[in-house]
Amino acid sequence: MVHEIYDYSLDQLTALEEGTVFEKFDAEVAWKLGSYAREVSLQKFPNKAVIIDITLSSGHILFHTASLPGTTIDNDKWVQRKVNTVFRFGKSSFFMGQKLRQKKQPLEDVYFISSNDFATHGGSVPIRVKSHDGVIGALTISGLAQEEDHLLAVEILKQFNK
Repeated sequence: MVHEIYDYSLDQLTALEEGTVFEKFDAEVAWKLGSYAREVSLQKFPNKAVIIDITLSSGHILFHTASLPGTTIDNDKWVQRKVNTVFRFGKSSFFMGQKLRQKKQPLEDVYFISSNDFATHGGSVPIRVKSHDGVIGALTISGLAQEEDHLLAVEILKQFNK
């Protein structure tokens, strides 16, 4: 499924990301979600260092850690650019990348924003709550191939919300 995700339509990506809405979301839920994300990433990728980040749309970071030694400041920069994309468009960073791949146009030409500030690579997914219309936060994974970052983040949200 990892490489097939590039063949997904935007509707299929939206369907893949369904089931990730929370009843409530606060610092305690963020801690539990982030800790769970670290456990899952270590199980699935025991030899790969990833950054796990949970940031609110206000910019407040509720959880940020590396799963293993080996991440760099570049991972943190990728996280911020992916998070910016989720908050700007209300969609996952992979969804926006897929949209641009289908248009065969770069971010700068379509949305007049810089790839220095926004990344349309997989790994950041919106956090939503039932009582709020917009995106309240983002769970972001950085350090794997972009499709793995994306699928891991979606899987974590779905499993955590069961």
